[in-house]
Amino acid sequence: MTLADVASKSGVSDATVLRFCRSIGYQRWLEFKIELAQSLPHPSEQLLDEISEEDPAEVLAKKVFQSSIQALNDTSAVLDAGEFKKALTLISEAETIVIIGVGTSGPIAQEMYNRLFRLGLHCRVQTDSYLQVMEAALLTPQDVVIVISQSGDSTDPIRATATAKEQGCAVIAVTGNRGSALTEYADVLLLSVSHESRIESMSSRIAQYALTHALFVGLMMKDLDGAVDKDRLIWDAVMDQPFFQNKDI
Repeated sequence: MTLADVASKSGVSDATVLRFCRSIGYQRWLEFKIELAQSLPHPSEQLLDEISEEDPAEVLAKKVFQSSIQALNDTSAVLDAGEFKKALTLISEAETIVIIGVGTSGPIAQEMYNRLFRLGLHCRVQTDSYLQVMEAALLTPQDVVIVISQSGDSTDPIRATATAKEQGCAVIAVTGNRGSALTEYADVLLLSVSHESRIESMSSRIAQYALTHALFVGLMMKDLDGAVDKDRLIWDAVMDQPFFQNKDI
């Protein structure tokens, strides 16, 4: 559960939950959540909440699949249509798109870049902390930053996002924590839901990937003919390489 989820279920404010965490020795919700996850009694539970050491291999596999399916269903259920449409508009109208993510969010950021540049969009990806800030410092109000961070509390993406906001740049946040520091800078919030207690869960990455792929498809449908033409140009160029000229391949 996110900080906002706990506050809602408890009938208190987000600030009250945060004060509770601080009263028992934690500065941030994320610190409390990580230590709570690490206090699980069995090592197997730290891999996936529902598995046990007695599960046969095929049951383990099915539980892993089910966890991913649950994350996708939950993420779909909380998807805000207005926020999603606003994200598509910001991206399609931006002069420059910078995608940032660190740690396990880095590969998702890279994959999103690999999708968007195929549409002819002027985009870049940065997974290096210093380069993220440098990129953000050069952005303008005509640009957009897409920040991918499941916790929403990672220091480096927040620093880069704050720098981008100082330049008047719009921010799209893909995160699993509605009450995180990152959301304070977000013009658009897209939630990726995972109920695993482990912070770096695979199911949360699958939910992030689904969100970024949905954005790609949504942008493609805005100009389907143009997207098809660009895809054809890409494949014509690839197939023209000497490697593919060998008829035995």
